[in-house]
Amino acid sequence: MGRTRDAEAELNLPPGFRFHPTDEELVVHYLCRKTACQCQPVPIIAEIDLYKYEPWELPDKALFGNREWYFFTPRDRKYPNGSRPNRAAGKGYWKATGADKPISPKGSNRTVGIKKALVFYSGKAPKGVKTDWIMHEYRLADVNRSANKGSLRLDNWVLCRLYNKKNTWEKTKMQKQEETSFGETMQSVDDALSDSFRTPESDVENEVVLPDFDDLGYLSQASTGVQALSACKTAAHQMIEKSQKEDSEWFMDLKLDDLQSSYTNFGSTPISDATNQDYYFQSFVSPLLRPNHTNMRQF
Repeated sequence: MGRTRDAEAELNLPPGFRFHPTDEELVVHYLCRKTACQCQPVPIIAEIDLYKYEPWELPDKALFGNREWYFFTPRDRKYPNGSRPNRAAGKGYWKATGADKPISPKGSNRTVGIKKALVFYSGKAPKGVKTDWIMHEYRLADVNRSANKGSLRLDNWVLCRLYNKKNTWEKTKMQKQEETSFGETMQSVDDALSDSFRTPESDVENEVVLPDFDDLGYLSQASTGVQALSACKTAAHQMIEKSQKEDSEWFMDLKLDDLQSSYTNFGSTPISDATNQDYYFQSFVSPLLRPNHTNMRQF
């Protein structure tokens, strides 16, 4: 997913333009103007509810930046009557690290803003896994936050600078895209196999599966799966036909003389069956097959 807006193209920024403001410039020229509803020097900082997303989802939502991304975001309370901010974000949370840094304009001792450093942890506190995502949060120092007690809104706007300490987010993004692409390919193969199972038997037997080649001339995964299924079904039919043919040939080779000689030997003496120790006698044999027996009446 790409950016919805491109500030560099919309504002016609000059070639070589870089946005690397200092802490003082961010607070004085951007955050103070934003809270006072004044125009920004350059409107390239996106407005977003930052705490609804994981940090690796935010670069695509920024208006400008390649390794650092800037956002205006509201900040909520963790509890309605407290002053502690809610740091939960997506499926993880931001955890403060280090001491707060006061920010003052040059030549003045008055603190106009506070800078706080935070690290993102994936998972639920306190067993979250530390990541390489860092955020610097800038808030105004002279704001009376007790006036909004009873409301979850702590600050209407704070300014955040986001970056990845090892700059590995692009690699992670590519891996996720490859996993998504692989999942879609496997789903298409499953769909193709499901369709082949729903094909009538007569159509399956007479169906000729043509190979499906991709742009590079190689067989696609879906075509390979369908051909494998068709080959398995063809082999199964051939095995059944071979078995039926062998049974038929065995019966055709059987001669009547062999049957008669077997019955003659069977009717002469009791024969013990080695399997279940039962005995068969001549009296059980059909009269037509008993030796030296006639159905004619005696004179």
